[in-house]
Amino acid sequence: AGPFPAVVVSHGKGGAASGYGAQIATVMRGWGMVAIATNYSHGSDSVGELPPATDGASPGNLQRARKALALLRCVPAVDLTRIAAHGHSMGAMVTTGLAATAPGQLRAASHTAGGVDDTGAEPAAPTSALAAAIDAPYQLHHGDADTVVPIALDRALAALLAAGQVDSAFVAYPGYSHSAIPLDSTMLARVRTWYQDHGVLP
Repeated sequence: AGPFPAVVVSHGKGGAASGYGAQIATVMRGWGMVAIATNYSHGSDSVGELPPATDGASPGNLQRARKALALLRCVPAVDLTRIAAHGHSMGAMVTTGLAATAPGQLRAASHTAGGVDDTGAEPAAPTSALAAAIDAPYQLHHGDADTVVPIALDRALAALLAAGQVDSAFVAYPGYSHSAIPLDSTMLARVRTWYQDHGVLP
C-alpha cells in the first residue's frame, strides 16, 4: 500500500526502458522502490517518439525525463518527498540534466559513466552552466578504464558539485570499462547506501 520511495531510471546509448531501465528497476524494486523509465532519443526503441531530441541531455530528452518524474504523481503509493534519479552513460547525462532542471524535486541522484563537458567534444553531455543548478545530493561512479565516456567528465562534474557545496561523492573504479560499471553489484550497494543516508530509503 505504500507510501514507497521512487526512482527515475535513464538508459544509455542503444538502450531502452525495457532493457537497462527494467534491469535497474528490478534491483531497486527489491529495495522497496517504485521505478519509472522512458525511452530516450539515443535508445533502440525511440523511433517516432515525442518530443524529438538529440542524444543525451538534450532539451527533448530532458522533457521526457521530467514527464516521467511528473507521472509519479499519478501513482498514489509513491511518496513524492522521497524521489531519486539514476542513469548510465547518456542516461547519466540525462540524470544530471534532470537534477538541474527539476530543483527541489529529487531527494538524491546517482549515475554511472556521465559528467559534464564544456568543450563540445561530447555534445550529449550537459554543460557546467546547466549542472550548476543541481541541488540534490549526488553520487557519481566511473571506471578509470572507460574509453567511451572519459572519466575526466565525471571528475569535472564532481569538482563543480563540490565548488557549489552540493553534498556529493565521486567513486572511481580501477580497471573498470564502460560496460563493466552499469550493473556492478558493488556500485549498486553504494547507491543503496547513498539513498539510505539521504532519506530516500529507510
